[in-house]
Amino acid sequence: MPDPADKHALREWMRRIRNEAAHQGVAPATPAEFSAKQRKRLLRSLATGQDEVERRRLDVALTGAPTIEHTIPVSTLGPFLTHLQESVAAVAQALTGKPTSSASIPRDIRDATALSAAALFPSSFGLTIYGPPNPAEDSLFPELQSETRTVLDDAVDTVLDIVDLSEGSNQSNDMLAEQLVPLGQRALKHIGALTSGLSDAGVGLRVSWHTQGGRVRRSEWSPSGVQRVRYLCEVSDFTDSETVTITGWLGAASAFNGKIEIRSDSGEFIRASTDEELTPALHQFFNKRVEAEVEVTKVQFAGGRERKIYAVISLRNI
Repeated sequence: MPDPADKHALREWMRRIRNEAAHQGVAPATPAEFSAKQRKRLLRSLATGQDEVERRRLDVALTGAPTIEHTIPVSTLGPFLTHLQESVAAVAQALTGKPTSSASIPRDIRDATALSAAALFPSSFGLTIYGPPNPAEDSLFPELQSETRTVLDDAVDTVLDIVDLSEGSNQSNDMLAEQLVPLGQRALKHIGALTSGLSDAGVGLRVSWHTQGGRVRRSEWSPSGVQRVRYLCEVSDFTDSETVTITGWLGAASAFNGKIEIRSDSGEFIRASTDEELTPALHQFFNKRVEAEVEVTKVQFAGGRERKIYAVISLRNI
């Protein structure tokens, strides 16, 4: 925009804008319409495309013998997309609240992790998958939203952490199991279904995860890595949960991801998730003695190792 003090240049600039609008058949008839049109021009100058700025993107290249002709059986692609969606939603639910084995995933988690398949791209077989639009899409400066981290970011990064840990002969299954098991029975069921489908089809993955701010994370999942995750999902044995009462000092709490840490009176440190109704009230218990009603689930995985998952149902100060 020219200097407002240069009236001749300003008039010429406005005349050119009016001419451009007239050629497009949408000439502004009022000052308000003219202002709205200029706002849209400003938005276009700030970003190459609003969807590109605001929506996370996952580029997925399916690899392996079934894709050698740049095609893939629908019987493989369809379940893969379904299991990927369910895995991401289940991981998000585990990261933001109490890991569950049943019941519906909350609607807000479903909406925040909804994935949409879009264009195909050259590869063995590649497709682009978008996350949901940013709720602040009407912001005048959408690039200022670029540093906002979402539950979708956490869920996809967790899935890619599992992918990365499964690759390489020097990686320990114990480390991989420690990443998987705390996600709970529902998440392992869906990740197991995802890996089972890929393994049975002999398919691997190359992925690029594009988040706001231009950051890109790349991971590659070989058939052997897929098989390792499948095995751990299938051999992890979850027992029925039991409810116990724990008293101690609540020394850490996060209302962002629903996690707390309690040092019990017996000296044990317990890291637990919290029920979604309890999470917003965690500030009332921080750095205080509490009595916690805790749901404990035991998980036995490869090698006979056992892990306990703690989920707080209720808290009260004592």
